[in-house]
Amino acid sequence: MNQKTILETFSDILKETKFLIQNQSVSVFRFQNEKDPSDFVFPWKSKVPETLEKQKKQQKESQRKNRDLVNFSCTLCQGKLSGVRQFLHKGRKPILVLHYSGATTAKEKPFTKTRPNQIFKDKLTEISWDGVVKKVFGFSYEEFYYEEYPACTFSHTDSKDSDWNTRLENCKFHVKETVEEFGIKAIVILGSSARLLFGAEKAKEQLGKVMEWELGGLKIPLLTTRSPEALVFLGEKAKKADSETNLFQYGKEKQDLEDSFVSHLSILKPYL
Repeated sequence: MNQKTILETFSDILKETKFLIQNQSVSVFRFQNEKDPSDFVFPWKSKVPETLEKQKKQQKESQRKNRDLVNFSCTLCQGKLSGVRQFLHKGRKPILVLHYSGATTAKEKPFTKTRPNQIFKDKLTEISWDGVVKKVFGFSYEEFYYEEYPACTFSHTDSKDSDWNTRLENCKFHVKETVEEFGIKAIVILGSSARLLFGAEKAKEQLGKVMEWELGGLKIPLLTTRSPEALVFLGEKAKKADSETNLFQYGKEKQDLEDSFVSHLSILKPYL
């Protein structure tokens, strides 16, 4: 019997079987101790989330696990341009530093991190901040946790204050996740993040002060201070000073700023 004949015979059997099944003419034989086929239950579980709540829960869990990706993925806000690169830097000391490398005003230029494990916009800022942290605590600035707040970039020319308020409120979710997961005892909020959270005037009033910050039912100490970028700015101005008087003035301003950083950060010692 060749292959063609076998296939034709098999086709005939299938046609006859279909006829017998449709007419319920097939007898089912079983042993006495076997279960009746009609009593078998085949459980089926859908791979599609049953509710919108479950979808949101899965999305949040995915966001939490992917915080170390090059571009942080988040869908909590409307109108985002992209996630900030290296959104979270993990340290070893229970202090979280909130900062923002994105542009917030029309005067600022958009910025993208280019170095592995980059935290601030430039190396000079990191060196300046490292000097302050070592002076206060005796260890590297990289020992702290750092998180972009907010975690995404937006159009800095079209955004209103109300837009930033909504974004920072949404982004508290990510801050709370970091606090709970890594046992953070206190938070420092720098420069533009503080201005976006409080507004320019209140941010100035909060400098060097600790308040209890509400994070979805969780309260944690929050210290406000300036961005270390200000140290670099004053250092550059001193280099370009056109007189000894201006050089002295910029030098004094820079020293005063360094002293204020030391004073503010010293408040955090009990939390280590």
